[in-house]
Amino acid sequence: MGKFGPDGLPSAVVLTVDNLGEASALERGTQDDPTGSDPSVTTALPWLLDELEAHDLTATFFVEAINTEIYPDAVREIAARGHELGLHGWRHEEWTALPAADERDVIGRSMDAFGGLGARPRGFRPPGGELNARSPTLLKEAGIEWCSPAGGEAGLRRGLAYVPFDWRLVDAYHLMDSFAALRIARGDPESPLEPSALADRFEEELQDLANAGSRQTLILHPFLMLDDDWSEGVHRLLGFIRELVRERRTWAAPGGAFADWLRGARTS
Repeated sequence: MGKFGPDGLPSAVVLTVDNLGEASALERGTQDDPTGSDPSVTTALPWLLDELEAHDLTATFFVEAINTEIYPDAVREIAARGHELGLHGWRHEEWTALPAADERDVIGRSMDAFGGLGARPRGFRPPGGELNARSPTLLKEAGIEWCSPAGGEAGLRRGLAYVPFDWRLVDAYHLMDSFAALRIARGDPESPLEPSALADRFEEELQDLANAGSRQTLILHPFLMLDDDWSEGVHRLLGFIRELVRERRTWAAPGGAFADWLRGARTS
């Protein structure tokens, strides 16, 4: 059995939230200009912040830096509610397609934009989940202390803390048609899951996590919570995580807290 967090609990779940507003649509070209009124920000985000507060849970919000210009008040509100801000590119670029100069520019521009709001992201999740070979060096140069790519083990490598995720605990992977090819490649059914079935699956995954004494990263997306069935599933899921916390069966933490603990656990 593992021993996680300051209290040495038997398991850990790292709580993270990805994407904000229309950043990804702008990058894909499915939207020409920002509206500043995307319902994932005006409707889903306030609901999610209230849900997290009601369940006394804190998360890392990986936000595209363009949102410091489109939704500065929303970005400030996330931090004011006690959550960690992480970097998710400028507007959700395909990370592994970036040339070296562009990658450096995106990271630098993004960090400056957050700095303009008085924020300094310590964590980074590459859009699409994959890092370039040069990414760790560029991230460290920019002051990033931890990253959360797809796959691999949590640990410290060359001064950077890794808090990875597995696709099986990503809501979009299970709910969206656009992930069909990845689901097939990973041996999962091509068709998306129904929201209630996904809530059941996530609860089973977290139950198994607690029983096995291991760590995993959960990724939720606010725009998917505009679906009433999935918002109900998220409500149920956060309640289940809170019960695991109350029973002292798991440590639920944002990525930065886990990375800090990881550094302490490896150096003590």
